Amino acid sequence: MAALGLVVNAVALWNSKYLSAAVDQLRAHGIPVKDKDAARLSPLGHAHLNVLGRYAIASSAPAEGLRQLGEIPDVPEGEGGVDEEVV
Repeated sequence: MAALGLVVNAVALWNSKYLSAAVDQLRAHGIPVKDKDAARLSPLGHAHLNVLGRYAIASSAPAEGLRQLGEIPDVPEGEGGVDEEVV
C-alpha cells in the first residue's frame, strides 16, 4: 500500500506541474482562464492514467524542464471562460 501512495503522489505532482504550465500558456496567448476555474482543476482525474500492469521505471530528468505542451486549439466564439454580458 505504501507504493500505491507513492505512485498517487508522483502522478499528482506531475499532473499539477503540467496543468499549471498549460494554464500559464493559455494566459500567455491571451486566452482568458478564470482563477475560479483554474482552482477547480484536479491532477487526478485523467484518462491517461493506467495503474494496471508492470512497469520499468528508470530515473531521469528532462534536460530543460517540462516537455513541450501541445498546440492550443481555436476556441469557438462564446466559449473559453470569458464572462458574457447579459442584456
